[in-house]
Amino acid sequence: MKGDVVTLVTHVGEVIGRVVEENSDSIELADPRLFVNQESGAGLAPGICMTGIKDPTGAIFYKGSIVAVVATAPELEKAWQQQTSGIILQ
Repeated sequence: MKGDVVTLVTHVGEVIGRVVEENSDSIELADPRLFVNQESGAGLAPGICMTGIKDPTGAIFYKGSIVAVVATAPELEKAWQQQTSGIILQ
């Protein structure tokens, strides 16, 4: 899993990011982004919560709040890479 882009399914939503570290208690993600549905369609928020900083470089998620860890859909991984790197992928 280390280095993979994954989706964490939590009790409050889904978060996409690259796995930095995992241990028995937590998973650390680089560049985490919250998946959101908006009037204009689905997308990624510029962070993981309403009051947190914009474009966080990392966050630790405790396994007690994670329901599942799954591979991210290719189109959403591409969107995540574009948003976090600024590079437009074809």
